[in-house]
Amino acid sequence: MQARRVGRLDSVSLGGIAVFGALAVVLTTLSHALGLNFPLIPYLQFDFGEVAILLAFFIFGPVPGLVAAFIEFLTLMALGQAAPIGPILKLISILASLGGIWLGTALVSRSRNPSFFKAAALGTFLGIVSRVVFLTIANYYLIVFFGGEYALNGPNGLVAYLAGAFRAVGLNLTSVNGLELILAFTAVFNVLQLLFVAGVTSFLIGLPQVQATRAAGRSLWVVSYLRSHE
Repeated sequence: MQARRVGRLDSVSLGGIAVFGALAVVLTTLSHALGLNFPLIPYLQFDFGEVAILLAFFIFGPVPGLVAAFIEFLTLMALGQAAPIGPILKLISILASLGGIWLGTALVSRSRNPSFFKAAALGTFLGIVSRVVFLTIANYYLIVFFGGEYALNGPNGLVAYLAGAFRAVGLNLTSVNGLELILAFTAVFNVLQLLFVAGVTSFLIGLPQVQATRAAGRSLWVVSYLRSHE
């Protein structure tokens, strides 16, 4: 039972990993093609690919979800889509989100009357907290230690690049407040991204047709996991 709880890598799970890992790459590529940029910070893009990763997590378990995330990461690195920084930050965001969602699911499973939507709600909240913390740290080090002062406040730096977009919403981006505002609105983007992804995933998993699915004669991983603690 314990192996099933964390999502064992049997033939069914391996097939799910392959399908959802490939789907994540396709959806991420589609998101780039559609240009779903965050208006204030255009180099940030909303990404449909994370829906596939979360579906793999809820249907097959945490380990298959993690493996699918690494498949997407390696594929994006090979394709050279904003590599290496883009795929690395994307991997950090997915791992941080999955960690929070996993913790939320585990906590709800030990509560009275556990349900998928309770697990999704708490998991999304903890995933947002984890994602924002880890990505704020990662972006801070990327801007301050790898980019340096010139990359932030130089003639072609981030402040100069983003000043117009911030000015359009009444915010004056300067060398004094630039780093703080960029990190703050990067956090806002990550909150919106995970809310969107979690919302779409929860809707799909909540469909009666999906809830009734039996992969090789067994229930969705999240359904089995929550029921195992009732």
